[in-house]
Amino acid sequence: MTSFVASEKDVNNFLSSPSMNDQTGITFAYATDPAVLAKLVPAPLKVVAPVVVGYVVNMGKPTFGAPYLEQTLYAMVSYKDKMVGAYPFELLLSGAGAEAGQVAGRDGASMPKKLADKITLSRTDQTATATVDRHGKRLLDLKWEAGDINEPSFMKQFAGMMQVDQEMQSNSFFLDYKLDQHDDGTNHFVNTKLVSSQMKSVIDSAEPGKLSLTLNSTEDDPLGELAVLKPLGAAWVHFDSQVMFNTVQLEDVDPAKAAPYLITGHYDRGIVNSAATTF
Repeated sequence: MTSFVASEKDVNNFLSSPSMNDQTGITFAYATDPAVLAKLVPAPLKVVAPVVVGYVVNMGKPTFGAPYLEQTLYAMVSYKDKMVGAYPFELLLSGAGAEAGQVAGRDGASMPKKLADKITLSRTDQTATATVDRHGKRLLDLKWEAGDINEPSFMKQFAGMMQVDQEMQSNSFFLDYKLDQHDDGTNHFVNTKLVSSQMKSVIDSAEPGKLSLTLNSTEDDPLGELAVLKPLGAAWVHFDSQVMFNTVQLEDVDPAKAAPYLITGHYDRGIVNSAATTF
């Protein structure tokens, strides 16, 4: 029987080598407004293309809990022309293991993760659909159809993101932080820094196809701010394994400059406006 005082074995196993294996779902890309995208990415990161990449996948065998569904939108960015990777704006989760996934990502790696009301993902033969609902509104409605992608000139870049049957290494950038409560009870972001989480992934299947995507917003989740100007393509993919193997501390960031980029992805409006309440 477990106890409120964990065993040494449990302490040693706590979020040890987090892996997200047996992932199945849809990855996609679309063109968006470059000026808007640039405003949403914090310095010193720089957007490398006016493209948003995302996915809706079933995390079939995470090492930190039960399976769950996850959705994200991210920009491809560079750090001082030395490192290229993803800058996720949001990650929404639902399903049996969603809370564990949120804790592992947000508390363990400063990822902007929140719980959705519901995420669906289904495939029938050569078509697939995905939806994301939160706070009673459909934030994402996606359709995939096997075959050619929407924009043939993007195929080379798209294929480079999904190299099958070989280990790929990738970077994701996050603003790491700590919340500090002062003597008067107010809370502030402290110890803010830019980090890169490095992952090793193996994709064992990828089927390209056309993308149809609609995004909407709520006060808590402004996905529609990343407007879909032109769908580029999508693919039905399966990740055999994905392991977070290293975190690189890149540089300290002024908390005042980091704070505007931290709140929306990690928290809802009620945390800054007590009138934003739902019963």
